[in-house]
Amino acid sequence: MRNAISFLTVLLCAALVGSSLAQEKKFTSAKAKAAFDRADRALNVAWAEAKKKLPESEFNKLKEDQRAWVEHRDYLARSPMYTGAAGQGELALDSPDYLETAAGLAEERTQWLNGLVREWGEDETITGVWTDSHGGRIEIVEREGQLHLVIQCVRGPTSHTGGLAGVAVWNDPIGWFSDKGREDAGDAEANLSFILRGHKLEVVGANTGYYHGARAYFDGDYVKTSSLSAEAQAKIVKSAKTGELPEE
Repeated sequence: MRNAISFLTVLLCAALVGSSLAQEKKFTSAKAKAAFDRADRALNVAWAEAKKKLPESEFNKLKEDQRAWVEHRDYLARSPMYTGAAGQGELALDSPDYLETAAGLAEERTQWLNGLVREWGEDETITGVWTDSHGGRIEIVEREGQLHLVIQCVRGPTSHTGGLAGVAVWNDPIGWFSDKGREDAGDAEANLSFILRGHKLEVVGANTGYYHGARAYFDGDYVKTSSLSAEAQAKIVKSAKTGELPEE
């Protein structure tokens, strides 16, 4: 489980440093409320754009997904363990820790919604950064019928993590990854399937537990939220070919 351990080590080190800094840089109530309001306004703008551009049937499905996301946001943002707040009970909805964390999660969701309705360029490919707005992220470089990819996730209030780098076969709109034959693979073959439906990339995994924590997962509906520079693409291709997650 070399890849997952490497990713977890980096993440935990960053979390320890971030926690220390957070104690010194906590938002005041006013600043936290202002950050939340800004993020909420941007989210509402993205939501209105989605309502305008998506077919009614697709938007109705999105409404169900959005309700689930709001529950997900509050579940995380009210958790002292996730936010680093003192105490054990759920945080109040007007607490600075909740507002600051909820604002950050809303920004991620706004990027996801914007990516969902963004018009692709005529020659645009699947290459780019994809997120699921629930803690999952994939960096993909499409080349000659292959997806060179790095997929990582941080799930839930206890921040269970996962990470995998590899090369998938790509026959647009379907991709398939297998770790069969890899030296660093687990006992059971792990697979990831990728299906591009419109602007969503549906990811489903099988036997992927070797690469992530008990409560983590790679499955989700991802959308492209940003591009990758030439330097970043080269880094992803190298990681995918070696199976080693890139250094942070």
